[in-house]
Amino acid sequence: MHSKRSFQGDLSLLSPANLFQMIGLASLSGQLVIRGHRGTAYFIFAKGKFNYGFSQESRKKIGQIFLDSGFITLDQLNICLADQKSLAKWKKLGSIVVENGYMQLSELVEIFHAQVKETLFETLTWKTGSFTFVDSSPLTDDDIVVEANIDSLILQGLHLFDETNAE
Repeated sequence: MHSKRSFQGDLSLLSPANLFQMIGLASLSGQLVIRGHRGTAYFIFAKGKFNYGFSQESRKKIGQIFLDSGFITLDQLNICLADQKSLAKWKKLGSIVVENGYMQLSELVEIFHAQVKETLFETLTWKTGSFTFVDSSPLTDDDIVVEANIDSLILQGLHLFDETNAE
């Protein structure tokens, strides 16, 4: 029997950027939960590669992102939401949108990747809070994953943060 291994700490001692780099360098697999004054963010890693991230406090819901992207209309979104509610087994909204032919899978992946990166970039600015890493992952085969090098994402995020603060 394999017991879950974990570590935890304080963001004032180990910043999110350093924490992400440590996970990448150690080629760890598992779920990182970061709790800060701005909310809670969840990140999934596989062999040090960044796979997935979300925040329950995300600024926009996925349906609103689909609308804002121009890929679907409000009527199409409402149809998909109704379909989602009528299913015996819950299904992700993005899958329903693609199945209904309102969006291509490649467009869904593009939107998803942008949303995941935004969560990571936002978390890079957190200075206080706590984190917990557990060597298990809640991902399923249906999840879209990023499989990105964490170092390049950190650099992109910090560059974006610098540009935003310079304006």
